[in-house]
Amino acid sequence: MTSEELARAIEQKEIKDADLSGINVSGLDFSGCRLENVTFCNQQNEDKVIKNSNFKKATFYNVFFDYADIRNCDFDGKETALEKVSFKKCMLYKCRFRKTQINWSDFRYAEIHFGTFEEAFVANSDFYRTFFIGIIIFRKSLFKDCSFYYSYFDEGAIIRRDNLYKGRLLQQKKKQYEKFLRDWQQYGPGVRKNEQEKLSEWDYKNSLKARYNDAEEIYKTLNGLWLSKGFLGDSNWAYVKGKRMERNRMLLELFSHEKVGFFKRLMLSFQILFNLFKDVFFGYGESMRKMILTYILMVFVFAYIYFSATAIDLGDYFMALIISLKNMVAMTPGEVQGVTPFLDFMNMIQTTIGILITGIFGFVLGNKIRNQ
Repeated sequence: MTSEELARAIEQKEIKDADLSGINVSGLDFSGCRLENVTFCNQQNEDKVIKNSNFKKATFYNVFFDYADIRNCDFDGKETALEKVSFKKCMLYKCRFRKTQINWSDFRYAEIHFGTFEEAFVANSDFYRTFFIGIIIFRKSLFKDCSFYYSYFDEGAIIRRDNLYKGRLLQQKKKQYEKFLRDWQQYGPGVRKNEQEKLSEWDYKNSLKARYNDAEEIYKTLNGLWLSKGFLGDSNWAYVKGKRMERNRMLLELFSHEKVGFFKRLMLSFQILFNLFKDVFFGYGESMRKMILTYILMVFVFAYIYFSATAIDLGDYFMALIISLKNMVAMTPGEVQGVTPFLDFMNMIQTTIGILITGIFGFVLGNKIRNQ
């Protein structure tokens, strides 16, 4: 396509099956255009600069900006829709995607500097090894079923927990992640090639098996990111999510068909049980509700033991509850002292548990107050 043909197509608001890689499109107004099967840049002209172009209210389908240096370009607007658009290895500087609808698009290896995704909705897109650098606004944006594996967020890239659609990562959804890996060529912009423009020798099934490991790394990365920025509530949430993904990863490893030694499986079993114990009873030190329920459960369990003991007559279950509650704070009543070795042992066990839970409860409470 020549520059004259492009000018006529822009006037008609439709550009289709066009190679614009050899044309300077800087400063052109593509607003309201429909672009389908269009190549703006590729590896052969990777030094190409596209700046001050207007793409507001444009509709993109199967469009390629690969390797381009895109500066001060505007993709704003609810009417702007990007479907199967590739920004692979692009440098996007001060570009705007405010309120933009983005689906099945490729941002792998891209560098995004000083931009905005405010109120944007981004779905099924790949941000593998994407660099978010400088002040980047994510206020009220939503990322649904997107992969952030090995993404890098600079100190100014303020992504938050609320930006993750329903607080879940793509790797947590097996069917959607399988579709993302297996059918990218069908739904995304072309064949998924690596940074050297080669087809990697990989089996999507192996990547699918590693999904919990990937999710664990993403959550732990977000945990560190948010902790460094003072978003302690988001950081604690990501910590809990990361620990649960760690447990799921170990479960997959334990029940895999690969050859794993007996002692390795035994160690995994203990790690899984301990991880589950910390989650169920303490919420990994982040859940006040679980802490209180655990405390109440211990009171009722030991009250039943005392009430069922034949060596003492407590009269009713309420008295057993009072004794159990006192034991939790190391105030063992005389009714259950020195009666039998078994009851002495139960008193010691409950008092120890009560002291430990009280200590953990104080830690969790202090943590919650600090994070408000």
